[in-house]
Parts: sequence; C-alpha cells; structure tokens
Amino acid sequence: MRKVVIFISILLCWFKSQAFEWDRDSIQPQVYNDSILLINQSLKKPHSPHKATVMAMILPGSGQIYNDQWWKVPILYAGIAADMYGIIWNQNRYVDYRDAYVEWLQYTTALTENPDTPYPTNPAWDKINKSFDVETDPYLQTEAGKKWFETTLNNRKTSFKRNRDLCYILMAVIYAVNIIDATVYAHFYDFEIDDDLSLNLQPSTSYSPISGGTVGLTLTFNF
Repeated sequence: MRKVVIFISILLCWFKSQAFEWDRDSIQPQVYNDSILLINQSLKKPHSPHKATVMAMILPGSGQIYNDQWWKVPILYAGIAADMYGIIWNQNRYVDYRDAYVEWLQYTTALTENPDTPYPTNPAWDKINKSFDVETDPYLQTEAGKKWFETTLNNRKTSFKRNRDLCYILMAVIYAVNIIDATVYAHFYDFEIDDDLSLNLQPSTSYSPISGGTVGLTLTFNF
C-alpha cells in the first residue's frame, strides 16, 4: 500500500511538472513579456509639461531639447541673434543722433545769444552719415536750415529709439513663444493615434410600428 501511495504521489508530481512545463512554454512567455512591458512603463518617468516649461523659462531652447525637438533650437537662436543685432544697431544709431541733437540745440542756442559763437570742434553731428557738410553748407547757415537740421536729428533719434524698443518687444515675444511651444508640445508628447483609424459609411434600414420602414446611412468612426 505504501508503494502504491508513493507511486501515485510520484505520478501526480510528474503530471504536475508536465503541466507546469506546458504552461511555461505556451502561456508564460506572453505573461512574462506583458509584465516586463508593464514594469518598463511604470519605471519610465512620464513626460512632464511642467518641467519643459521651467526649462524653457530658465534657458530658451532647453525645453525643446527635453521634448526631443533639437531642430527648433538653431531656428530659435538664429531669431534671438538677429533680434539682438537689431537692438544693438538701433541703440548705437539712437545714441549718435541723440548726442547730435543735444549738441546742436546747445550750439544754436549759443548762436542766438552770441552770433560770434565759434563752430564746435568735432561735434557729434559730424559722426553721423550725411551727404553735406554742416559747417560750410549755405542752407544750414540760415534759420530755416538750422530748424530743418534740428527736426531731422530729432526725427531720426525718435525713429531709432522706436525701432530699438520694437526689437525689445520682439525679444519678449520670442521668449514667450519658446515657452508656449515647449509647454504645448510636452502635453502632446505621449499622445498616440491608433493605426486602425477609419471612417465607414454604410446604408442602414430600420422598422417601427409607428413610422414603418426607414432607410438611412450609418457613419462609423473607429479609433
């Protein structure tokens, strides 16, 4: 009897081992792979729009790098470099015309008080580009000519100052667009569209005791 019990026990263990081998060969790989996939997905850090926003605010372009959009960085910094060049160029022109305008007002005021006031040495208006010589031009020796030159200097000064300020505004716009772009794309970073996306249009019929038979169309959208 003991031998029968031992034999049956051994037989059950053998069948159990065979069943385990069958389960392992046919089912477990799928479960194992799915588990690994789930583990990898759980261990993978989610793409953070907040992080992309903060990075873009601290260093323009870093948010795009975080979003794997490296190609946007050269475009972004090309725009920044061009705008900085515009700021510097207009600022230099503004300073030149501002100094020329101030010194010209001082010179014309001194002439009004004393007509024998000598022409200044190396005045600021001689540093700006122009097609005439202020000291020898006959028209600029008249009151109308002096007033025209004063108005021209003031208008140029105002124009370059306005252009410089517009470049500052453009820089702020570029900075804001950099942040918005990084934030928006980070929200859609993990967004996926199923490959089975389809749109089906089929005829349909129905019957009702009240309205009778009807014929129509059925629109099916799969995603």
